[in-house]
Amino acid sequence: MEAVGELPGLPLLGNIVQFRRDRLGTQLRAALSADITRFRILWKTVWCVGSWELAQQVLVEEEEAFEKGPALTEVAQPLLGRGLLSAERAYHKRQRRLMAPAFTPRRIAGYGQIMAARAVAGADRLRPHTMIDIAEAMNVLTLDIVGRTLFDTDIARDAREIADALTLAMEHMIKATLVPIPTWLPLPRHRRVEAAIAALDDTVLRIIATRRAARAGGADDRGDVLSILLDARDDDGSGMSDRDLRDEIMTLMLAGHETTANLLAWTWYQLALQPEVRARLDAELDEVLGGRPPSYDDLPRLPYTAQILDETLRLFPPAYVVGRLATRPVRLGGAQVAPGDIVIVSIRGMHRRPDYWPEPEAFRPERFTEAAKKARGKVGYLPFGAGPRVCIGNHFALVEAQLILATWAQRFRFRLAQAPVIEPEPLVTLRPRGGVFVEVEPR
Repeated sequence: MEAVGELPGLPLLGNIVQFRRDRLGTQLRAALSADITRFRILWKTVWCVGSWELAQQVLVEEEEAFEKGPALTEVAQPLLGRGLLSAERAYHKRQRRLMAPAFTPRRIAGYGQIMAARAVAGADRLRPHTMIDIAEAMNVLTLDIVGRTLFDTDIARDAREIADALTLAMEHMIKATLVPIPTWLPLPRHRRVEAAIAALDDTVLRIIATRRAARAGGADDRGDVLSILLDARDDDGSGMSDRDLRDEIMTLMLAGHETTANLLAWTWYQLALQPEVRARLDAELDEVLGGRPPSYDDLPRLPYTAQILDETLRLFPPAYVVGRLATRPVRLGGAQVAPGDIVIVSIRGMHRRPDYWPEPEAFRPERFTEAAKKARGKVGYLPFGAGPRVCIGNHFALVEAQLILATWAQRFRFRLAQAPVIEPEPLVTLRPRGGVFVEVEPR
């Protein structure tokens, strides 16, 4: 692999045409051709990092030389505001400090009870010998769990509207990043996005107002994330404003259900294609659970279940790329990055490098046994990012995914009811394009 590469492009346009036609393929080719590759999107210089060492430099060692890219700081601002995904510098540190108590092991254990109960309730509604879009089913289930763990509220009746609004906003973010169009232009797309975000705001702000009033009246901590955020205080005694709360909840609602739903959709897809893996999963579930539903305390005794999720995260990382904007000159390997250049860390590309992962396209959960992880170290695996901005909810997501996988796999098999090749759709997260249609079969 070369140290520095360059994608040939067109005069003036650079690589925007090929990027719009095949963003994932372009990123993957760049990541697998060199440790760092330069290309252009119109007048912007973009560097694609596919090396573990350079990714660590960008995300950890010299993270102060970068800030979030325009996709989050500008395009996503109407949806996410200054939530953790888009916040910068001192404000990011403050918000992360205030939010950290909501993601302690004790709290996640409490959320785990809710996750397990909702996974069972979702399975109870499933009917054998029917065809479903398992990606859609996971979206509904994880949104239900997010509503109950974030603000102890049943948002099932609003789930379709919330999911559609988030999808519309994400599609807009991707399109606007590639071809920036001023949001003040009265385009139908802009009006649809504004309406979708306004609907989300109505739901979230109504919940915040109700809960703040109840908390002021002496209501107890309800064991959800919002209870902690309402009580959180900085060193100077200040707490979060309604706008702060809105931005963080909107961010958690997007990241907390969308990423886990996609992880599980890709997992069910792989299990439908891998009968040997499915057989090993069934054997572990039968041995450990003996027919009863799984609980949070069972998770350490379900290592193969966790390994399946880890390997799915390698091949289909929901957060498949991380973008940064250079704020000062930085030397990345053999490349000199200038202020204003965009740097993207291709997590999906790194996860498919053959020097990190022998036979990288093969689905092998045994790559993530404790012995294999110890021998390999952390090299080449970044499903939740790294450094000060590593995903605050990574343990939440893995607990949720493991409980849902164990609960549903214990009761059902899902046979693929469509062509076996499913194309990834690169929105803000990596979705299976068009869904994953399966026949529901009882175990």
